[in-house]
Amino acid sequence: MVRLLIIADDFTGALDTGVKFTAKGASVRVITDYEYDFKQAKDSVQVLVMDAETRHVSKDEAYERVYQIAVRAKKAQIPMIYKKTDSALRGNIGSELTAVLHATQSPILHFLPAFPKMGRVTREGVHYIDGMPVDQSVFGRDPFEPVLSASVAGIIGRQSEVPVRIITDGTVLTVAKEPTIAVYDAQTDEELQEIAEELKKHGQLGVIAGCAGMAEALPKLLELTGEQPPQQRFHPHFLVACG
Repeated sequence: MVRLLIIADDFTGALDTGVKFTAKGASVRVITDYEYDFKQAKDSVQVLVMDAETRHVSKDEAYERVYQIAVRAKKAQIPMIYKKTDSALRGNIGSELTAVLHATQSPILHFLPAFPKMGRVTREGVHYIDGMPVDQSVFGRDPFEPVLSASVAGIIGRQSEVPVRIITDGTVLTVAKEPTIAVYDAQTDEELQEIAEELKKHGQLGVIAGCAGMAEALPKLLELTGEQPPQQRFHPHFLVACG
C-alpha cells in the first residue's frame, strides 16, 4: 500500500526525489496525472510520486491543484505527504506549502529546503547556493523565474499569509497556536538526518516538505527499504544527451 505521497512541481523533481527511494529498494511509482485516483495504485507500491506540473502556473492555480491532490490523498488514508520543492526555491513555494497545510488540516508543516550535496544550505533562515545568497546567484538572474529573495520566510510570504517560524538550533517545533510553516536550518547531510530523526521521534513526519536532499534521509527512517535494484551495465561507447 502507498505509505508516502510525494508531490513535485515538475517531472525532473519527481524523478530526482523518487530515485532516492528506488535506490534503497522501495517500490516506487511516478505518475504525471495530477487527477490520478489513488485507488488505482497497486498494493505493492510503497511510494507514489506525482508530478503536479505547477512550476509555471499561477500561484492560485498551483494552490488549487496541490490542495485537491492533498485532500484526495487524505481521503485515501495515505499517512504521509512530502511536498517536494525546488532546491533553489523557484516556483510557487508559498502557495503550494500552504495548500498542503490547509488540505491536511495539520498544525505544522515542516520545511527543510537544504540540499548540502549540491551546495545548497539554509543558515539563519537564509538560503545559499555555493556560499552565495540565492537571490544573488545565477537563480536570481533567471530571465523566466528569478528568485527575488534569499529569505525563506520572505519567499513563502510572497504567496502566503501563514506564519513562518525559523528554527536555527536543531530542535523541532511540535506545538503551534495556529497553522504554521516551520523552516529548518541545515548545512550538512548530518544535520538533515538529525532533524529527520527528531521529527520521527516526535511523530511529526506526517506533513513535511523539502527538496531531494531531505528525501535522502527518509527511506531508512520510514523503513522503505528492500532489495536494491541491479546496476545497469552500459556499452563503453554509450552516449546520453540531457537537455
